Amino acid sequence: MSSLPELHAQLKRASSSPNATSPKELASTGKLLTQAKIGLTEAGLLIPIGVSDVQQLAAARDILEYGALHAIRSKDVPAFERYIGLLQPFWVDNAARLPPSPHHTALLALLLLLHLSQNRIAAFHVLLETLSPELLSHPDIQSPVKMERWLMEGSYSKVWEARGEVEKAGQWLWEALMNTIRNEIASCEEKAYTTLPLSDAATLLFFTSPAELSTFAQTRGWSISPTTQQIAFRPRDATAAGAEGAAKQRIPRENMIRHSLVYARELESIV
Repeated sequence: MSSLPELHAQLKRASSSPNATSPKELASTGKLLTQAKIGLTEAGLLIPIGVSDVQQLAAARDILEYGALHAIRSKDVPAFERYIGLLQPFWVDNAARLPPSPHHTALLALLLLLHLSQNRIAAFHVLLETLSPELLSHPDIQSPVKMERWLMEGSYSKVWEARGEVEKAGQWLWEALMNTIRNEIASCEEKAYTTLPLSDAATLLFFTSPAELSTFAQTRGWSISPTTQQIAFRPRDATAAGAEGAAKQRIPRENMIRHSLVYARELESIV
């Protein structure tokens, strides 16, 4: 097995390679990372407790960051989250001793985007609370922060236009976020319309090709009419609609209004 310095150099070259996302390169990098993690464990650097050598700490941090990037490129979310957990002692406990990391903010931004794509809004804000003002103001971090604000505002078109701000390795996370948005919009469409022209549906759902819209429609159980160029949304479940209607009938509206008026008159007499 190669030494840690050799593995560090090989991983650096592999991570910056133009073909870093190709299946062959991903497999090769995965093997290097396995050797590197064994070397870090043997050297006591995987969990750096009592390590004083700054150069060794910086190399270990770099290796784990390359691992996190590899996990994102491989679309391996559990591995990415494990690498982020291993990086915390380097980013937090030893931050003052180590030179700045070129990947720190990019990886944090990818983690924030992952939380958004999985609709884990609480985890998103908990992570933000742990970041320093310097990190919060960094452009990499501001990108997912703006996306979250646009989501809360319902400005989905702005999220769509922000694709270029996402790290190339994390483009699939942006796609996952857009799928989450599309499903939210689709749920609203099903309640608001019975049919909709294909062109309007594609615009509302941010699809650029009929094939993408057709695939999405199949997952939602919608039917597409080639002759009328319209989408017919899945009819509402009769049982659910009946239960909703019965619930509305059970609400004692007249009594509630009467009591509210009496309460208002009593308040007026007190004033």
